Amino acid sequence: MRAPVTIKSYPNGLKLILDSEIPFEDLYVAFAQKLIESDRFLGDARLVITFEGRELSDLEERALIEAFAEYSHITVLCVMETGKKQNEVFIQAANAFSPSGKSENSSVYKGTLHAGQNLETEGSIVVLGDVNPGASVTAVGSIVILGTVYGDLTAGSKGDHGSFVAALDIKTDLIRVAEEECTIFTRNAGFLRKLAGAKIIYIGEDGIVCDDISKEFLANIPF
Repeated sequence: MRAPVTIKSYPNGLKLILDSEIPFEDLYVAFAQKLIESDRFLGDARLVITFEGRELSDLEERALIEAFAEYSHITVLCVMETGKKQNEVFIQAANAFSPSGKSENSSVYKGTLHAGQNLETEGSIVVLGDVNPGASVTAVGSIVILGTVYGDLTAGSKGDHGSFVAALDIKTDLIRVAEEECTIFTRNAGFLRKLAGAKIIYIGEDGIVCDDISKEFLANIPF
């Protein structure tokens, strides 16, 4: 008989395979029990998770995410959609740039930021959505956007040169990391096509740098 919940681990993440037939109430109980049983093995970690095998409503997904805090010591960074290879490479890059062993005050915002919305945090933040024109995100730490950036981003707002900005797509004119400004983006259609795709912006030896996030980039991280 197939287990209601199967956990498979990969670097910096967990894949949770859920039974599609049993009622959600029974699945939740099995899920909580699985987390309790696996707590010693999983330990105190900050991970990306993926749900497979079952379509979840927003309320059901939120309940399972909250179960991590209730029954384990895992902090869920974000939920990655199944089959999004680009997201997997993106998350690997974001984790690779996080200072090793550094405990950060990280948070997750789920939803798109619209004009007039200004999100500020004393740590690092993952935004699960777009940042629209007229919206902004300011972080003392790093900023990770699982969406498209049209608004303003400022990472390292108190001068942390180890902070970075990473996004699945960037279509804004200006991004700041610490006191450095990245102005290589333009609204010229040709340049936007050229710059499409996942990017990471950080401060290197010669100033601010914008790199594509790719497997080749991950093999030669400049830190």
